[in-house]
Amino acid sequence: MSLGDSLIAATALVNNDKLFTNNVEDFVGISGLSIISLKSVF
Repeated sequence: MSLGDSLIAATALVNNDKLFTNNVEDFVGISGLSIISLKSVF
């Protein structure tokens, strides 16, 4: 995982937010992170 992805994930976790992304596979496996694929939204 890149530093940028780590910061994005950490920010979402700390703020108890959902993470909307096109790169779901980059964030799978992070405990407590709620990931929503943008492909499923649009």
